[in-house]
Amino acid sequence: MKQVIAALILAAGLFAQSAAPLSNIKKIYVEQMPNNLSQYLTSEISKQFHGNLTVVLQASGADAIMKGVNIGAQDTTSATVQLVDPNGEKVLWSGTAGDRSAKFLDMKHGGEEKIAPHLVSQLHKAMQPK
Repeated sequence: MKQVIAALILAAGLFAQSAAPLSNIKKIYVEQMPNNLSQYLTSEISKQFHGNLTVVLQASGADAIMKGVNIGAQDTTSATVQLVDPNGEKVLWSGTAGDRSAKFLDMKHGGEEKIAPHLVSQLHKAMQPK
């Protein structure tokens, strides 16, 4: 009886899908986002990852996909993005950032340009091997 239970536990472990660590992701696809946020994110990924993470132009060639979530057309002072698996079934990472200058009534254009570095910095920290 103990052998049957042990075999079932072992089989369950083999069939259980675990998300790959973020540090294993080497190529991502960045979906189009409002107000050119996707372009700012792509630029920041290149700056902060120095080639350790590559942005690909086709989702089919990516280890993960970055999607914009909760990005308002009128509010350009904050954004939430998610990194999901290529099938879109699992959220691997999620980050939210805001334009700090907007809190001080410094209403300038280009909030996305200020948000992108914060989001990519969060992702960079999350992708560090533990």
